[in-house]
Amino acid sequence: MKIKQLSLNSFFKNLLLFAPPLFGMLCLSMFRISLGVLIPEVSLEFFLNEVEASLILSSYLTAMSLVMALSGFISDKLGKKIIMGLGLLAVTIGIFTTFFSFNFNLLIASTFIAGIGAGFYTPALYAYAGELIPFSKGFLAGLSNSVYAFGGFFGPLIFSLIAETHNWRGAMLFFAILSLISFAFIWIIPYNKVGIKQKSSYISILKNKNVSLVTVALTIANAGFVAFTAWTPKFLIEIEKLNIVDAGVAFGLYSLFGGFGTIIFGMFSDKFDRCKVTSLVSATAALLTLFYYLISFHNIFLRIIFSSILGLVSHAYWSLSTAAAQDFVEKSLFGSITGFVQNIAVISAVFAPPISGSLINYLGLSYALTVFIASSYFIHSIIFMFLYLKNKD
Repeated sequence: MKIKQLSLNSFFKNLLLFAPPLFGMLCLSMFRISLGVLIPEVSLEFFLNEVEASLILSSYLTAMSLVMALSGFISDKLGKKIIMGLGLLAVTIGIFTTFFSFNFNLLIASTFIAGIGAGFYTPALYAYAGELIPFSKGFLAGLSNSVYAFGGFFGPLIFSLIAETHNWRGAMLFFAILSLISFAFIWIIPYNKVGIKQKSSYISILKNKNVSLVTVALTIANAGFVAFTAWTPKFLIEIEKLNIVDAGVAFGLYSLFGGFGTIIFGMFSDKFDRCKVTSLVSATAALLTLFYYLISFHNIFLRIIFSSILGLVSHAYWSLSTAAAQDFVEKSLFGSITGFVQNIAVISAVFAPPISGSLINYLGLSYALTVFIASSYFIHSIIFMFLYLKNKD
């Protein structure tokens, strides 16, 4: 009983230590998810077509893909706190320069800088979560993802409101100030680097078949999720005929309920088989995606309700996959494995907007998004069901 009480006290103490990094993730996600609402605005200002507009998000994701694996590796060596701090600094600089972007090329460069910061920050955060409370990896990974999703709710909503009353640059300035505050907060963490007892090797990681399958699954699902965030605001505005505020609300509630879903399913995955839970959640997301794009509601309230339901099951893939990858390696490799699987997944996301954008040109917005996104979640579900059956005792 005494041991259980000590474990409970340690749990809540570590949970409190996790608050500053979570605030950083909130600020980062508010900017990242708002890029989907930003695209229609800058497309009008800079006269961009779908493929050109997709480069805004692709530049951000390209930058992430260049540094995520490095982030995981050096965070194991130097400590997660230092890498998270450097990441937030780069994000802040990138968002500030976005505010001053008065041509398309400068806007691309600004989102690239912010992407570098996000690439350093994200793996370090998830590895930090895994180290704090190893027996609740699913919960903490889900909590991290939920904060990202909550930022996805508040970000587009705040962006839409500021853009409606002022302009999109005003929204970027607001996000830049928040990011600067989060950069200051991250340094209050009383965190000491954990000594590494074994050397991390990406060759050994690649030889782990379970990790390889998780990486493939996460890569495919993330492509679908990025396509959703890139084009759904456009779908809501052009196909469903919502104004920018209503579209921001619908898109934001998708993220808000996604935050609840990641916590709930993360807890379930800690109690039940993680691979099985992940498979069922992604299968549900694939099925609901079919109805989301193929049924025209012509009613803002119905669209908001459906967006919320879809969001509940659509965000958990990232945290569940990350926790599953950590399940298959030693604790000393948490940073490296997190950086590795998330880096590969982000690489696929770089190509998701232009590929889905090209598909839109051939199939139209509704059918292209249905095919691209639903198939991504379905494949993710199949792979994790295979992992569940393969490792079932």
